[in-house]
Amino acid sequence: MRDRILRSPALIVTIGAALYSWVLTYPLIFHLGGAIYGYPGDSTGTIAVFSWWSYAIRHHQSIFVNTAWGAPYGAAWEAVPFTVLTVALMAPLSALLGGAIAYNLLTLSAFPLTALVTYLVARRLAARPLGAGFAAFAFTFIPYHLEKAQGHVDQTHMEIYGGILIFLLRWRQGGSRWNLVGAGVVAGLALWNDYYMAYIAAFLVATFFAVCLFDRRTLSEPARWIPRQLAGGLLVGLVTVLFVPAAVLLAQRPSDGSVSASIKAQSAGFHQGLDQVLIFSARRDEYFLPYYANPLTPRSVVAYERQRLHFSNFVEQTLFLGYTVMVLAALAFVTGVRRFETWLLLAIGTVGFLVAEPPLVHSFGPLRWPSPSLVLNPLVPIFRVYARFGVLVMLGATLLAGLGLSRLQDQLRGRAALLLAVPFLLTAVEFNNIPPVHVYTFDPAPAEYQWLSKQPPGILVEYPLKAGSDAITQEIETRQYTFFQHVHGHPIFNGGTAASRADQISPDLEPYYGTGVADKLRQVGIRYVFVHRADYIEDKLRVPQDVSGLTYLATMDGVDVYTVG
Repeated sequence: MRDRILRSPALIVTIGAALYSWVLTYPLIFHLGGAIYGYPGDSTGTIAVFSWWSYAIRHHQSIFVNTAWGAPYGAAWEAVPFTVLTVALMAPLSALLGGAIAYNLLTLSAFPLTALVTYLVARRLAARPLGAGFAAFAFTFIPYHLEKAQGHVDQTHMEIYGGILIFLLRWRQGGSRWNLVGAGVVAGLALWNDYYMAYIAAFLVATFFAVCLFDRRTLSEPARWIPRQLAGGLLVGLVTVLFVPAAVLLAQRPSDGSVSASIKAQSAGFHQGLDQVLIFSARRDEYFLPYYANPLTPRSVVAYERQRLHFSNFVEQTLFLGYTVMVLAALAFVTGVRRFETWLLLAIGTVGFLVAEPPLVHSFGPLRWPSPSLVLNPLVPIFRVYARFGVLVMLGATLLAGLGLSRLQDQLRGRAALLLAVPFLLTAVEFNNIPPVHVYTFDPAPAEYQWLSKQPPGILVEYPLKAGSDAITQEIETRQYTFFQHVHGHPIFNGGTAASRADQISPDLEPYYGTGVADKLRQVGIRYVFVHRADYIEDKLRVPQDVSGLTYLATMDGVDVYTVG
């Protein structure tokens, strides 16, 4: 067994990536059911969904209708466009293992899978095993990937991009048309996994065939190669289209017997304006500024990065390529400028860079012009986070870096070859984000939820409900409320989508001590009231405990607990 592992560099890379991910996410591997990598927010919201699916399956209910959130009206989940792979894989896995364990396995599996596929792509591009290993290491543990792993679990599986490239390269290098079918299947799986990944993958495929059309081989025999390239691109597109019906049916599933109601409920999310695209687009210096979470990054630089977040967040704007990666990528370009693979990777990175740019204008001195996102927004208004196209810059740069390290390996002999370890060490330092550890532990649960788990049935409402002006903070708070529902097991008024009746009447129930609010809570059927004091105070609201219509019971972990009437 040991000899087999040592003879398989791909297996070494895969195992090494898995082990290193355990180090970066420590002590998550020992607390899969009671902790997550990252912090409350999108991650806890996703686990809350998985936990509901687990409950629904175990109690023979539909996973597409959530009556436990937005109670007693329901969460109006027809407004949430689910994806095929997430439902098909994570719903049964959550029912089997629980939402938290399912989520953690999905997160941790992304690291070895991304490393393996990236290694195989680099080898297909003619990188030597050491260079391919470096490319796999760099792309897998680039800060962008670490940030995504702390929140956007579906987008953590970046092996999809490499999977498409492998099949396309195999076809171009003489493989059969079945490789085009394989590329189309992987692109279809991207659509079934995450809509943004499918959007980015479409540009990846288009870039590949565009580079093929302008390759020296094609230009030397256009009559032979151009029809072949066009037919190849068409075949990939046709195979991908086969995945569309299932994606559309699941995204627009009806909850009341009509697809039109589902489309209407989701329509608000289909129209993202240029103001949103401007916020969530890339800025050029973000590729060069060091990782904000690296303990070696000067605090003044981190402060500078925070000031330049342009109302976005680090999960989207952490686009640092790494100085070692950039140097090796430049070396690969200089020494391999005549190779198709070099121009392909450069084109992939360039396309990602251009599409990720802000929508309005860019300037070099007095020169200004519009960017691709300005044109794309009216065509596909559902997408707003164009910074995510930066992943193509990272893919091109890290693969080029692997080729650059291979060039160095060709030149170094004897003891000098030991210097090839330096790029690995430098990149590990550049991409490092510990200490501290980035693990959020939720077991044991807060005292108020443990108390509620022993109480009679009744609907719970948690405050703040609609207080304050920070929509992002409200969203995170609501996800925490739904997250801990698996602990107390009571239906909650919180958690309904914007299309739900509960969300629509929520402003009338703030603040909890408002005139007539207790009567309204009673009419809705709410029995328990939790007030998170610190959050309410942060919203500059009072936190009185003597409220007409509410019976104060106790304060647990900073939460005032009441019953209604």
